[in-house]
Amino acid sequence: MTRKKLVYSEIALKKRKAIKKEIKEKYGKERADKFSAHISKILDRLKSFPDMGVSMRLKYGLDCDYCMMFIERNYFIYRITEKEVLILEIFNENEDFMRQMFGIVTTSQDTLDYWEE
Repeated sequence: MTRKKLVYSEIALKKRKAIKKEIKEKYGKERADKFSAHISKILDRLKSFPDMGVSMRLKYGLDCDYCMMFIERNYFIYRITEKEVLILEIFNENEDFMRQMFGIVTTSQDTLDYWEE
């Protein structure tokens, strides 16, 4: 089995750095480094096992070839090509990634009305 190359989109790389910076500011450098090492270890496995995430086509019935993994309270959205695993986006668990990526509203109308969205 050939290992694929792990590649970050510009936005995913910026978000990963921002997450680490936020953790460092709130909890210190040691915690931020542990977070980063843990993420890197899991994402490194994608190089050999790119299908270990969840297919968004199968889970949500979307017409796309994206996969996702939930790691450390963040959704990592990625796409598998012949030679690469491309990390496209990273969303915090509190973000509505389905709305942001695909325009799909997953919150109830009551919630939208309450928050006046």
